Amino acid sequence: MIVAERKPIEEIEQELEGCRKVLVAGCGTCVTVCFAGGSKEAAILGSSLRMATKLDGNGKAIDEITVQRQCEWEYLDTIADRVAEADVVLSIGCGIGVQAIAEHFPEAVVVPGLNATFMGLPEAQGVWDERGAACGQCVLG
Repeated sequence: MIVAERKPIEEIEQELEGCRKVLVAGCGTCVTVCFAGGSKEAAILGSSLRMATKLDGNGKAIDEITVQRQCEWEYLDTIADRVAEADVVLSIGCGIGVQAIAEHFPEAVVVPGLNATFMGLPEAQGVWDERGAACGQCVLG
């Protein structure tokens, strides 16, 4: 499973500078399980961004949506209208999800809201043991 963590809110706010309509796009698989990018996290991030942008006098229209998997076209097709309405899509999926949305909707501006940290094996609820870095130099054999 891909394990990720949310980028700092200040970094995310910089990515959204100049945008008025933001779509926070969650992913319902790996990053949901590691509590970084599912529907609950999309709602929390959307709420945090609404508050932060109002406080700094630069309020934005922020909406959230979560698809089952950002890395598969059939799931992305379901959000085409929402993507078209947004100035920017803030993906809280892994890097593959960010790239898949950008490729599937070439007219959209897509930015990452997470940092993928490693591939992990769950040891307990909310605890993962790093088992790979997707570095391309596997020595497990």
